[in-house]
Amino acid sequence: MAFLHPVFTVLFVFLILYSFVEVNREDGLRTPKFIFWTIAVYMIVIIGYRRYVGADYPVYDSMYSQYFPTVDYSQLIDKMLFRKSRIDVEWMYAMLNKWVYSTGVPFKEFTLISAIITITGKLAVFYKDSKYPVFAILLFLIPGYFIADSGHMRQALGMTMCVISFKFIKERKVWWYLLCIYIAYGFHKSTIIFLPAYWLATIPMNPSRIFYSIMICVILSPFQIYNLFSGFLDTLNVQDVSNGYNGYINYEASGSSFLDGQILVFSFLLITYDKVACEKIYYYEYMRNLLIMGICLYFIMRSNPVFSTRLVGSYLGFAPLVITNIIASMDKKNTRWFFHLFFVVFMIFYYFVFVKYQGNAGRFTPDKYQNFLWFTQ
Repeated sequence: MAFLHPVFTVLFVFLILYSFVEVNREDGLRTPKFIFWTIAVYMIVIIGYRRYVGADYPVYDSMYSQYFPTVDYSQLIDKMLFRKSRIDVEWMYAMLNKWVYSTGVPFKEFTLISAIITITGKLAVFYKDSKYPVFAILLFLIPGYFIADSGHMRQALGMTMCVISFKFIKERKVWWYLLCIYIAYGFHKSTIIFLPAYWLATIPMNPSRIFYSIMICVILSPFQIYNLFSGFLDTLNVQDVSNGYNGYINYEASGSSFLDGQILVFSFLLITYDKVACEKIYYYEYMRNLLIMGICLYFIMRSNPVFSTRLVGSYLGFAPLVITNIIASMDKKNTRWFFHLFFVVFMIFYYFVFVKYQGNAGRFTPDKYQNFLWFTQ
């Protein structure tokens, strides 16, 4: 039986065990900040100082030392202002590379900075807006932590800015929200699909509307209506970094039907427990609407395994928030414990599925994972 490297497996087991503490804790008590942020620091270190781990690591490494030093700031400004530029990579990612490279530090320090931004940004929102923040980390871990934060750093940075923008969605600060989306787009252009989120969050919904919205998108799924926007979607080409990305295509294609089941469970919970969650969770309606949008886009784009997983990731990234808050809002303890256990078992199953399909390719296994903190050769 295959396993992930112990640094990941220990994290995974701890998150499972502590999620039981959260779910069984008396109402009103929060996870201590020290425990939560210790987990965050650990997560940052094991991917921030990774060595040749993740699909795009080699090409990002070479770009850091060979491509970005030759990029002129005037070209970046042209890219920022949507003027013609010869730079192929998004401006914010290129800018961050140049800033870090100018300090003279090696690429491993850049991956650490990237990890600090992505992990801290997302987990800060989890801690503030989830009743069970450690449980939320568990749901986020596979596959997001491995595929995005440990691999596709540009998309991870962009999606993190989308998650951070939730603060301004709640506070209805449109200009700060648009600034977040602009920076997100500067990291990865696929995040432009999150632009309507500010207005989608306030659409009145109820169980019936949720059900019909999802059913309409399920019915539309076979018709591939996203081809009507093929010109726009082609400009958001999510494979434009390196051939290293192709190692994930088979995983995403084979996991599409697997993800179907996960999405259906999300849909069931959204419809069944909408009223009680709205009553008990602050701003639940906003985060709920974003996940509903993600589910609808998933079914519309289901025929394309890449679009239906990565392109809608900015919306589906709110699932850890929504699902943990739904479970926290359940009145009956037995029901709450059942669904918590269900997702724990699901994540254990997901762990072994991920190891089988992506463990070796991503270099997350005991024989391949390396970390600069203890790598001596």
